[in-house]
Amino acid sequence: MLHRLSLRVLTLVILWMGLGVLKLDDMTESGFFLQGAVFSFLILAGALFEIFFCYQGDPYLLPVVQTILAIGLVFLTRINPALAADQFIWANLGLIIYYAVFLILRDYRKLGEYQYLWGMLALLMLLLTLIFGTTINGATSWFRFAGMGFQPEELVKVALLLFLASYLSDNKELLRFGTIQVGKFSLPDAKTMGPFVFIGVFVLGLLGAQKSLGTALVFFLLMVFILYVATERLLYLVVSVPLVMVTGAAGYILFDHVRVRVATWINPWLDASGGAYQISQSIFAISGGRLLGTGLGNGIGAYQIPNADTDFIFSVIAEEIGFIGAMAVISLFIIVVMRCFCVSTRAVDRFGQILAAGIGILIGVEALIILAGVTKMLPLTGLPLPWMSYGGSSMVGHFLLLGILAGISHSSAFSVSQIPIGKQADAL
Repeated sequence: MLHRLSLRVLTLVILWMGLGVLKLDDMTESGFFLQGAVFSFLILAGALFEIFFCYQGDPYLLPVVQTILAIGLVFLTRINPALAADQFIWANLGLIIYYAVFLILRDYRKLGEYQYLWGMLALLMLLLTLIFGTTINGATSWFRFAGMGFQPEELVKVALLLFLASYLSDNKELLRFGTIQVGKFSLPDAKTMGPFVFIGVFVLGLLGAQKSLGTALVFFLLMVFILYVATERLLYLVVSVPLVMVTGAAGYILFDHVRVRVATWINPWLDASGGAYQISQSIFAISGGRLLGTGLGNGIGAYQIPNADTDFIFSVIAEEIGFIGAMAVISLFIIVVMRCFCVSTRAVDRFGQILAAGIGILIGVEALIILAGVTKMLPLTGLPLPWMSYGGSSMVGHFLLLGILAGISHSSAFSVSQIPIGKQADAL
């Protein structure tokens, strides 16, 4: 019990120290202390919830995510207090969703029984978004109602992952060893590969039609990497390289904003006050942070970088808490991904193994693409950093996945404990 509570207390120390510093500098209002109190209550109550329901899953996964969340809340409060007030609500809702999923979903294996339903649901959500959605920043990826916006593609991630995990768990051997011979290669037949290709092509095609190319890239890499993890065939990675090149070239030719992003990525200094203003200011902010940072509330990136609360929150973090703080944030994401893979290796069924690995791949790919974009290692994609950037849709989607992951981890620990000690190694 003390172990569980101590990890949460460390997270709350980070949150309250950050809010306290901002309050001393008159950068926040007293109302945020009520928001922080509700958030703190949910974190501590969650630790007691785990003890009461005898949670036996990974003890570090949720505390690390909560630490990421606390850092994000502090910096959103510093950047845009109005949005931070909303983010506190979404964070509290996300924690409630996490525990609700864990409590209701007693057997995650039942999710694998609706394989094609998940695939069709992903396609339907994207199709409805394309037809009835609202275009923001060039991408038709939003539903707006009652003054609020929601991105269905965040729920598409959940549905697509469930389809992929279920499909690959049923067809792992056929995809790994193949059924037909083509030259020196043994490949799966059309009946086996058909559903995967069908869902993949239509999902990526609909995202391309929405001009949501950042999400399309994430989904493509997710599908390739999860296929490789499930089959361990290097061939699938090799085949994906020309596909990335061809689709990337097509996007560059077809979409003006892609050409702008590539041009600003190659040389942002040619138009540093125009189309490359975001990335150039991001570079200035990151470089200005040096080793220890300018101090919370003392940076200029929060005011100078457009969309600092969503796309570029990491740049503000790197400026105000420096290289050490930025590396700490990156390390937290690495820990989350590694814990996902730990859950995968301990799962006692194939569906749970692939689904847990897929969640880790998704979070890792998202974080890598976003961090590479704001540091000019890759062109910008406009994606939110999980649990840290402002965004209710992203918060809900990622806590849904985290709740499912907790269910896999808990069930696996419980199942393994029922196996005789001599056979546990074989089960794992």
